[in-house]
Amino acid sequence: HPESPSRARALELLVAARAALGDQLLQQGDPAGGIAQLLSAIADAPVDASEKLFSGVISQVPLNLYLRGEPAAASQAAQKIETKFGSDPKRLVALSGFYVNTEQGAEATRLATQAVQLAPELAEAHQGLGRALHVSLRLAEAAREYKRALELDPTSKPARRGLADLDRAFGKSEEALALYRQQLEAEPGDKSARAGLVLSLLDLGRAEEGKVELDKALAADPRNLPLLAGAAYWFAAHNQSDQALTLAAQAVQIEPRYTWAQIALARTLLAQNKPLEAERALRFARQYGKFSTLDYELASVLAAAGLYEEASELLLQSFNLNEGQLETRLGGQTSARGANFIELLAPERRASIFQSVGADNENNAKLLKALLTFALLTNSELEASALDAVRATQAAKELASGDDAMRVYRQLFAATRMLQRGFGYETAYELAEAARSSADAGMNVPALTLAVQADEFRSIRARAIAAGGTPDIPDAPRNVLSNLLRGRIEDTSGWALLNEDKLTEATEHLRRAVAILPEGTPAARTALWHLGSALDRQDKKTEALTYYVKSYNAGDPDPVRRTVIEQSYRKLNGSLAGLEERIGPGATVSSAPAPATATPEPAPASTPTATPEPTPLPAPTPEPTTAKPDSTTTPSGPVATPAALETSPVEKMDKPPRTTVSFTGRVKDAAGDPIANVVVVLISPQGTVLAATTDEQGKYSFTVAPSAATHNYRLIPSRDGLTFEPVDRSLPVVNDDIQELDFIAQPAK
Repeated sequence: HPESPSRARALELLVAARAALGDQLLQQGDPAGGIAQLLSAIADAPVDASEKLFSGVISQVPLNLYLRGEPAAASQAAQKIETKFGSDPKRLVALSGFYVNTEQGAEATRLATQAVQLAPELAEAHQGLGRALHVSLRLAEAAREYKRALELDPTSKPARRGLADLDRAFGKSEEALALYRQQLEAEPGDKSARAGLVLSLLDLGRAEEGKVELDKALAADPRNLPLLAGAAYWFAAHNQSDQALTLAAQAVQIEPRYTWAQIALARTLLAQNKPLEAERALRFARQYGKFSTLDYELASVLAAAGLYEEASELLLQSFNLNEGQLETRLGGQTSARGANFIELLAPERRASIFQSVGADNENNAKLLKALLTFALLTNSELEASALDAVRATQAAKELASGDDAMRVYRQLFAATRMLQRGFGYETAYELAEAARSSADAGMNVPALTLAVQADEFRSIRARAIAAGGTPDIPDAPRNVLSNLLRGRIEDTSGWALLNEDKLTEATEHLRRAVAILPEGTPAARTALWHLGSALDRQDKKTEALTYYVKSYNAGDPDPVRRTVIEQSYRKLNGSLAGLEERIGPGATVSSAPAPATATPEPAPASTPTATPEPTPLPAPTPEPTTAKPDSTTTPSGPVATPAALETSPVEKMDKPPRTTVSFTGRVKDAAGDPIANVVVVLISPQGTVLAATTDEQGKYSFTVAPSAATHNYRLIPSRDGLTFEPVDRSLPVVNDDIQELDFIAQPAK
């Protein structure tokens, strides 16, 4: 009945039915069928479709496809809608909304601009263009469009709120406050306007009035997320961390996926000297957002924990430097430049939470820019001939400047990286020597255990992060950490002098380093090698070989260092006979010449992607009994692996591989009574120093990764006034839990 007066209605019903069927097919796992039906619905829709059909069905198709994981089909649908309805400005504005919602600012702006050109006096078109410019971070232009829309339609709530938000973002708090009051008169339940009113009062310095309004608003609606997150960030930016923490915690509890709530929480935790808790908040947020501010905030937290290598790698992912100007893509799409990070990243903050003052500070922004500069200039991918030593040296000095407690770690980080890249030896020595006066302050930083052993924890952290978490880092004994820090200073000074051919002075520093550094740690192994190199170059071949061998045997086999040892041994003994008894068999017997430099350094650890190696838990946790090692172990040598730990081949096939194993034990006196508050130190095969303290039952525990390394886990108990039997325990290949690693304590004589 083509002439029926009901034909138009029937066609609209058919279009709606096709759209409903398409959605149903998508839900049932038939994307091809669903997409075909949805595209047919657009094709069948009449050009003069009713507003109900267009707004309720047709305009929703692209976003429906996008949210169903079909972005290509969504774009195709949007293009078909534009082709059919592109002469209608209101429908162009509606289609622009799809691009706004999917953060495709350029396309949203293009369509909204067309709508304004078709209907210059249409308030909806200017309001739509304001939204498109807003998501494109062209905020000043967006504010002008919101203002024009409000002039054309003074009752437009979206335009009024949009203009108020951007006025507040640019520090026009009086204008913003007036607009928010108007908005709340028209729509009392507008959560965003309520949040804007409170924050405008705070911005204006009307703190008491603002806090009264804050309490009133939260009493009326405790789940006002824009208010909770916005106020938390405001208080964090104004150094009121206690109130910020309360509000941020409430915000992330309501909606943990809101990235700015997590940023506010992280800033608050950082202000309270809890960088590792702040890191967890930001890594969680990065599951739901990817923009430059988020990367910068995480880099700030990592730097605050002394993880400068990790922080620099993160900065390199999102930022660049060009003629002294920082560069990035804001929101992942808009190219931007700035003299510093605060200026560069301000548009993301203003566009998202409409705050004119950031929670960052000039010192931190300067430090992160220096770190990025140093990382770019010393990038390991640069050829040695392309390295600008003058600029890199200056960047190292700038990075190591300041008077804060973390300075010693920046000094050692910069000096070590310079020595690894083979330049700036004099400056590296100066930085290491300056670190002596910074060391005492450096023992009072928040994440001390991690800051002292940043390189040693690198692989453990990388594995945990790759698996979606961050490892707990129990505190190691301060005396051990102090020795590690001071030993590293001596080693770095000696290493720099060695490269300057100041061999006598280098040897003095390196002997002190070897004497100070805890045995079995990577730092001690490195210092032993450096000392061997210094002695070798002084023609003290026999003594040099002794230290080479000690270094080699203190860790996993290193083919480069083995080559040096083989050549040195051959010169002294005429052959390699007897060498395997000292350092074990090698994969092949090398006759290659020694490397040109006398101090070969291992390359920085690559980022593992395997199972994380959790760090020890500070509180003891009893485990089911599995095996009892020989209780007579002494430090003279490792005990054999308990037979109960060996699993038959069939059992190995039936069981999935272990990702963690536990060591548990007790410390008792001769009568069997427990002794509390004994520190038990664990040194892993990688040389990481960790610790646990016995509880009232004398129990301690560690949870670590299984080890098939050629070197052992080592357990050492310690408490003033006591000696222990055995003095320590050495655990070789570990693939299962071990209990009853007990120690007997006696009063020291």
